Amino acid sequence: MTYSHSRLESYRQCPQKFKFAYIDQIASNTEGIEAFMGSRVHYALEQLYTNLRFEKPMTLEAVLDIYKNDWEAKWHDEIKIVREEIGPAEYFKIGQRAITDYYRRYHPFNQSKTLGLEYRVTLALDESGKYTLQGFVDRLSQPSDGVLWIHDYKAKSLLPTQPDLDEDRQLAFYQMAVATLWPETKEVVLIWHYLLFDREFRSRRTVEDLHKLRKETIALIDEIESATLFPTKQSGLCNWCEYHAICPLFKHLYETIPLPKNEYLKEEGVALVGQFERLQSSAEKIKVEIEQIKEAMVAYAQTKKVDILYNKTHKVRVRVYPKLDFPGKDNPGRANLEAAVKKAGIWDDVATLDTFVLSKKLQDKQWPPDQIDEIKKIGVPGKTNWIKLFRRDER
Repeated sequence: MTYSHSRLESYRQCPQKFKFAYIDQIASNTEGIEAFMGSRVHYALEQLYTNLRFEKPMTLEAVLDIYKNDWEAKWHDEIKIVREEIGPAEYFKIGQRAITDYYRRYHPFNQSKTLGLEYRVTLALDESGKYTLQGFVDRLSQPSDGVLWIHDYKAKSLLPTQPDLDEDRQLAFYQMAVATLWPETKEVVLIWHYLLFDREFRSRRTVEDLHKLRKETIALIDEIESATLFPTKQSGLCNWCEYHAICPLFKHLYETIPLPKNEYLKEEGVALVGQFERLQSSAEKIKVEIEQIKEAMVAYAQTKKVDILYNKTHKVRVRVYPKLDFPGKDNPGRANLEAAVKKAGIWDDVATLDTFVLSKKLQDKQWPPDQIDEIKKIGVPGKTNWIKLFRRDER
């Protein structure tokens, strides 16, 4: 299989989606409105630079006409709009504004000479050619001898940070590819045009960066090639996925949505979820009540100075143990606790730093006082209630 950045990212985002698209080759006509708009904007800018290469400059109005005509010609019924509060007309205007901002920023478009548009590149990651990538550069240009600019147009609604782009893999793949085509190139600049924000970002890659990326990509391809399981990976990207109807995460939803109300309520999965929800709700309520009764029994036992409470058939043993509460894994004070445990030389005894085990060992005085005094200062005094119900067996 010849890979591309989008195929590799598909696997990273969700192995199940990768399998649907590239192994099972299940076609889908569904297209997100954001992707549709982005494609129309790309096409309009491609036509702008195509005409410029033949010394045919275009007015802004002409470019917008290309965008409008392409939008109308390519629109179809399978376009998916996730953000229902924004309709097709609004998305169309967003694309218009993006083209207008770009045109005004770069006009008269003489910053560099265009070498290629939607320029196909291939890259062998190893000498044997076993690991091969391909891609299409939105625009490849040359501002001066020995320098190449790789442009990428993004119509995304999320603005990245510079560190995000310095880790971006797509344009780095393109850099490796064009370096083999023009070995005399002294410098390659990666340029992203975030069109919805009228922002430009730049990044450069060192030889070491590209070598590391090459190794990581080969390892990822090996992982894909040897995979036998392709699990689902749920994320915010699921909203835009075109495989909801067959995805294990959403298939049941899509099967039950069309059912009439009387059939929907009788559908086995729907009924089981409802039953489980009712039982879970009751269990949570009972759990709260049990904790309240435990606290009441502890208070009663301490007031009466007794250890066991009785009724006709059962008895409850009540014990209260002192303990120290330590910072949990997500607590900012956790680092200080770990440092103190290591300094005390008892890290191997609580290697996972189970704070319950740590508290118990401290209470049981399993370490010399001079080792643990600093740790005990971090803990907050508390208590553990031990309450257990037994059937009465007195004779």
